[in-house]
Amino acid sequence: GARPKLANCSPNDVFNALKKIGGFAFDAGGKHDVVVYIKTGKKSTIPRTSPIDRYLLKDFVDDYLVKELGYAPEEIYKYLWC
Repeated sequence: GARPKLANCSPNDVFNALKKIGGFAFDAGGKHDVVVYIKTGKKSTIPRTSPIDRYLLKDFVDDYLVKELGYAPEEIYKYLWC
């Protein structure tokens, strides 16, 4: 399927997408915000910079949401398109 470039995503874009997907809690850190998957307690971070570096964001999606948590990329990109 088509994938967004993820070149113009702000931290808010990511939070809004995760809120729509559901099951996540957020914790403000210093330079990063912590994302916690409530069911398992597995954590990841999102930088506070805007736009977020597209390679960091791709890793967040591929490594954390897809590999670690088992989401399908299509589920994520339905909400995260920037």
